[in-house]
Amino acid sequence: MFAKNCASCHRYDGHDGTGNIPKDAQAASDLAGFGSHGWLAGLLDPERVSSTNYFGATKAKDGKMSKFVKKNVANYTAEQKEQLQKVMLAVSAEAQLKSQAATDQRDAAIIAEGRVLLKDAMACTDCHQFHVKDPDAFAPDLTGYGSREWLVRFLNNPGHDDFYGKRNDRMPAFGEKKILSTEEIGLIADWLRGDWYEPAQTQARD
Repeated sequence: MFAKNCASCHRYDGHDGTGNIPKDAQAASDLAGFGSHGWLAGLLDPERVSSTNYFGATKAKDGKMSKFVKKNVANYTAEQKEQLQKVMLAVSAEAQLKSQAATDQRDAAIIAEGRVLLKDAMACTDCHQFHVKDPDAFAPDLTGYGSREWLVRFLNNPGHDDFYGKRNDRMPAFGEKKILSTEEIGLIADWLRGDWYEPAQTQARD
């Protein structure tokens, strides 16, 4: 389903999710590891935010987030970089990914600090909503960012005010336009998050 419905624009680790390289040029982000520590580290990297794997082939290439990362983050002090790392861990923890459950638990205190920094020192809530309704927020809601619920809602309609609103760049409203069923959207969300079905292990009998 990812190869059929998403890979005309997105990639998954450079391919269409099945190992094939699509004929169409990449026009949106690479979603391998979406919401993880590593994925967000790339998004917040001044050298990578405008690459093809993030905003490079979209309208957001020259948007506020890209400009913020390339202008502000690029000039952060060592202390600010440390604070940004904590914020990144806090945002990533919103996804509740199985693959990093152990590290999220280990870093619980840092994540809690990052949630405070996100609102205060880093001023992310100047643009983003985070656990508090904000009618003035105009960037994607960071509440539950990358979680199953967040992804399902996003795929249903990325043009919703909680996401990209009128600034949505070509992303179809897969649910509202009846392109994909609720079940299909859920399966894509699960696959992106690494939550696909795993058969129960049975113990061998003597």
